Amino acid sequence: MWSDAELDEALADLHSEPDVRQDELARAKASLLRAAGEVVLLPEAAPPAVKKRPGSWRWIAAAAAAALVSGGGIVATNAFVGEDGQDPAAHSTVAPDMGPLKDLRGSDLPLTGKQYWLSTESSWVTWVGRKSEVIYQTHEITERWLPSDWGFKHLTRFTRTGEIRWIKGDYETAKAQGESIPGATVSTAWEGSGQRPTNEPASSTTTTSPPPNGPVSTQRDEPPRSNWMLLSKEFLEGLPTDPAKLLERLRHESKDGKENTAPKMFDMALSVMRSSHGYSDLRVALCKALANAPGITLETNVTTSDNRPAISFSVRDTDQTKTFVVDLATAHVAGYSAARNRSDPSFPGLSIHETTVTTQITDREGP
Repeated sequence: MWSDAELDEALADLHSEPDVRQDELARAKASLLRAAGEVVLLPEAAPPAVKKRPGSWRWIAAAAAAALVSGGGIVATNAFVGEDGQDPAAHSTVAPDMGPLKDLRGSDLPLTGKQYWLSTESSWVTWVGRKSEVIYQTHEITERWLPSDWGFKHLTRFTRTGEIRWIKGDYETAKAQGESIPGATVSTAWEGSGQRPTNEPASSTTTTSPPPNGPVSTQRDEPPRSNWMLLSKEFLEGLPTDPAKLLERLRHESKDGKENTAPKMFDMALSVMRSSHGYSDLRVALCKALANAPGITLETNVTTSDNRPAISFSVRDTDQTKTFVVDLATAHVAGYSAARNRSDPSFPGLSIHETTVTTQITDREGP
C-alpha cells in the first residue's frame, strides 16, 4: 500500500508543470482513490523521445497502483524509455471502447459522380552536404487524385518547389564546397496496382535543374500483385475491420515467413492509412490494432497542424524514429515525420522529413 506522502510525490512528478496548482493536485489525488471504473491516462511528452528524471518510473507505478486499487484502469504508453526514446519492447494496452481511442471516429468527404479525393502532402525534407557541413531543407509537394473506385490507377504529381530552408550554412558556402543543391522539378506518374483509365496521358517530368534520384514511376501497365505497400481494391476490401485480426495480419504477413518487426508493422499500417479514402472503418481498426502492437507508442496529447484533436503513433527504428498523426474526427492521417535517433553520433535528433496532409474534393482527375 502506498502512503499519502508517496502518492503526493507521484502526482507532483506526473503534474510537474509550473502552472499546476496544489488544489488541482489534491483533486487529482482524490480521483485516483475513488472507487469505480475510471480510466487514468498518463500525460506524455511529444515524440520522438521522452526524457524522464531518474526514478520517475517508480512514481508513475505508484500512481498506477493507486488507480488500480480503486478498481480503475490505466493506460501507460512509452513507459520505459532510454536516452534514445522508446524501448523497442515497450507496448501499449487499450481496453475495448475505453481510453484514448474512445473518441476516434472514421469519416470521409463524400464523392458524387466523377469526383476525386485530392490528397496533398506538403513536406520539408532535410539534406546534409556530403562535401561540407551545410544542412538545409527542400519543400516538396505530392498530390494524389484518388478515385472512389480503387480498381483504377490514380495520377500523382510530385513538385519540388525550389524553396530552401537553411538550417546550417548558406547557398554560397554549399556552392563553394561543390555541393549539388536540388532544383525545382515537376513530375507526374500513374500509381496503384489497378488498370490505367483509357485515353489517359502517360507520365511526364519537367525539370529546371537535375535533381538527384527523382521520383519517376517504374510501374508497368499490367497490374502487379497488391500488398500492404501497393494497394488494390481487392486488398483493401479483404482486410478485416476487427482490430485483433488486423494486428495478427500485421504481425505475420511477410515475405520470409518471419514475424514482422514493429517498424515494419508501422510502415505497413501507414501505407494503408495514407491511401484508404472511402474505408473509414478500416482506418479506425488499424489505429486500434496499432495501439496494442508491441514496440509502437500511442500518444494522446497531440493536435494536428491546424489544432484539431489527434492521436499519434511512433516507432523507433535502427537509425530513426518515425511518427504519424491521426485526426480523431476522421481517422485520416494528418501528418507524418521522421527524425534521427538521439544516439546518432553525427546529427542527434535531426529531422529527416516533416509532412502535413490535407484532403479535399475535386472534379478534376489530375493536374
